[in-house]
Amino acid sequence: MNTRQRRTLLGLTAVATGMGMFTTAADAAVPPPEAPQAPVSGYTYVERFSRLNSDSARSVIAPCPSGKVVLAGGVRIVGGGGRVLLRGSYPGHSASGHKWLATAEEIIGGTQARWYLRAYAVCADKPAGLTYRTVPSAFNWNSGKSITDSCPAGTRLVGAGARLRGASHRVGINSVTMTKLTQRSASARAAEAVATNLPWSVAVHLACAGPLTGQTFRESDWKAAVGPAQSRTAVVNCPRGTKAFGAGMRLFGASSTLNRLVPVELRPRRSPAGARVTVSELAPGQAATWYLKAQVICAR
Repeated sequence: MNTRQRRTLLGLTAVATGMGMFTTAADAAVPPPEAPQAPVSGYTYVERFSRLNSDSARSVIAPCPSGKVVLAGGVRIVGGGGRVLLRGSYPGHSASGHKWLATAEEIIGGTQARWYLRAYAVCADKPAGLTYRTVPSAFNWNSGKSITDSCPAGTRLVGAGARLRGASHRVGINSVTMTKLTQRSASARAAEAVATNLPWSVAVHLACAGPLTGQTFRESDWKAAVGPAQSRTAVVNCPRGTKAFGAGMRLFGASSTLNRLVPVELRPRRSPAGARVTVSELAPGQAATWYLKAQVICAR
């Protein structure tokens, strides 16, 4: 890394607000007192995938085994030629069972490229203090929106996701970001991929619990996508002896650039434990430089 690149990366935090970096004010807050750590048993990693074809939209469900709860999860879009939008990656929970859901759609106009979708669920026995929260933005028109929510006092974030409603094939999720210092909050952001006056909203989904045994939060280094890079991948690993739970990401760049990005892989990894995040530019790509970090929540 040359001197200019090093200075650029060191200056990211200082200029984040003016450039549209996805973060929240909660990063600077002091975390509240927490209950003693509670162990989680029965860790299970579930993966499901759709068919490979050129359908314009699809959904996949990764179900938890009977008796287990969903704590985190993720998604991966494979193929699509830069014309597939992420529409949802979020937990589902009801009397009929727990699961992680993933949804994606081709941009209006479609594509002949074949693609498929994967969903990943992190399931376990129910930990102490488990709480699910879903908070949507306003349902109206806007070229870009973000929404943030926090876990109840005394709990920490275990997993996070996002879901869109309205403006199908026109609006996509750009980012799901977990806070670093408090480990309690997450935000979701989405933007128009195709100009529209249709109303839409983006919701952030949180899974919270009393802090898990050995719970830690980790981020990768910044990864730069320079010029016509088309996509960038960031990977972060958990400490030895821990397992991966929630996965998230941080982006840095001009807002107009970030609006043309889509997470095509945002998931925890079972082995090696950690998270893998890949973000792609929507076709036909762009010349501007942007930066990516992968995030993961780890626990024993």
